[in-house]
Amino acid sequence: MEQEGKNPEEYEAPITEHLAELRTRLIRSLIAIGIGMVVVFTQVDFFFDIFKEPLNKVFPDLKLVALTPTEAFFTAFKIAFLGGFVLASPFVFYQIWKFIEPALYEEEKKLVVPFVFFTTVFFLSGTLFAFFGVLPLAIKFLLTFGYTQLEVEAMISVSSYISFVVRLLLAFGITFELPVILSLLARLGLVTPETLVKFRPFFVVSAFVLAAVLTPPDIISQIFLAMPLIVFYELSIFMAKILYPRSEKGKVSKT
Repeated sequence: MEQEGKNPEEYEAPITEHLAELRTRLIRSLIAIGIGMVVVFTQVDFFFDIFKEPLNKVFPDLKLVALTPTEAFFTAFKIAFLGGFVLASPFVFYQIWKFIEPALYEEEKKLVVPFVFFTTVFFLSGTLFAFFGVLPLAIKFLLTFGYTQLEVEAMISVSSYISFVVRLLLAFGITFELPVILSLLARLGLVTPETLVKFRPFFVVSAFVLAAVLTPPDIISQIFLAMPLIVFYELSIFMAKILYPRSEKGKVSKT
């Protein structure tokens, strides 16, 4: 797919070659995630205790229950998937970079280390922020509302709780990649600072809509996801103003 020493405009691969490359990168990423899942699965009871910690801090007497014979197994699978993805995330982000690399200029290909580093850091930061900051507040808000407003006793299935946690962590981890993505696009000259500034009002609305779609249906997690997105968008505008002129200069020098 890649032609050594050539600029991207000098070689254009057919669509079948792009699809073959994409398949290769996907297969390698899935294998890495699978290996990570096996590692986590061998210690799934340890990770399960960690996942229960936010619930235990808020409601120490509340016990999770299994409602079907297969629920415990699929719960362990969900935990292993999230853990495996986290362990394999640097390799997965590297595969993403290798897929887009043939379309880049030689100077831009040197950004592989910053790209992998910052995508991993922001992804992990998002999951940690969700786990330690958002998850306890969301659990307390949702269950307290049920206890006080509806006067119902909570009986939570282990599958629904783990699904809630996994969905929240992944949502925050993925959306925290926004500064990296927009900064990269600015560095490549595909997005201008002026465009980002012009789109700001629309993004603020989109941030709350996206948060409502990605997070569980509670106002706490939605607000805690939307607000960092808005802050990161402002950070992306600042980074774009720094990176965009350099990307444009680089392109001029190569033409």
